[in-house]
Amino acid sequence: MPQFHNVTIEDKEWIKEIFKNYKRLACEYSFGNIFSYTAKFPILVAESHECFISKCLIGDEIMYCFPLGEGDRKAALDFIIEDALKSGKKSTLFAVNEENKDFLVREYGDRFEITLDRDGMDYVYNTEDLINLKGKKYQPKRNHISFFEKTYRWTYETMNSENVFDCVRMSENWLYQSAHEDKTDLEDELQIIKKVAENFDALEYKGGIIRIDDEVIAYAMGEELTEDSFCVHFEKAYPGIRGAYPIINREFVKNELSSYTYINREDDVGSENLRKAKLSYYPAFLIEEYEAELK
Repeated sequence: MPQFHNVTIEDKEWIKEIFKNYKRLACEYSFGNIFSYTAKFPILVAESHECFISKCLIGDEIMYCFPLGEGDRKAALDFIIEDALKSGKKSTLFAVNEENKDFLVREYGDRFEITLDRDGMDYVYNTEDLINLKGKKYQPKRNHISFFEKTYRWTYETMNSENVFDCVRMSENWLYQSAHEDKTDLEDELQIIKKVAENFDALEYKGGIIRIDDEVIAYAMGEELTEDSFCVHFEKAYPGIRGAYPIINREFVKNELSSYTYINREDDVGSENLRKAKLSYYPAFLIEEYEAELK
């Protein structure tokens, strides 16, 4: 019988092996993402019938990641349903794509209430578009970059297990300077970033840093999803520096990620400003996702 357990760095091998054999571009299926978010949520994982499954208690609701793998998905889902019913809590499957939505309907009829999760849809871009920024539609980005390059004495450097802690300090400053009264989400994000920094090499992250006069003013980092796709989990820049976001976006992809075909820049979590920013880079496509609540 499968058993859920707290995810640790030792789970990386078997989880990444499953992810490697099942091609998917969604950010939920990346070990570094799962591991780092244990700094915020109590995430449990298990291998059920040769499939990866996870669960997380958020408030009074249990969120289960849809089983991924080449094993028996029906058996893995039956295990999840049994576990959910035992808990007595509201239980929802997330990261359900179109194919898996159809699978749920076919196998379970109306037992799940399925809704489109627009806020959770990942934005995926052609790598060449983010590097070259060609055409009229990218003119505003090129203008911001041009201003930045002419105005500041800046440098780019590849992130490693040492200079990543400079990025942690930049994130701390960014938090303290934030005008938001409720900084809970920002404080949680900082703890997640710290967890990544402490395990940077083990997680096989890649990152890039922009400095002005040796001070970190922007950085980006993430991990490989598949052989041809990379997921950018974090991108931060001081908002008062014009061009900081466009320059780290371009330089990171150009210097570290040019061998990938696609760049996944995750979802917009329902933020209107974030959605506008992500759309301004003209994604090649969005990964359609659903949530399925167990009735």
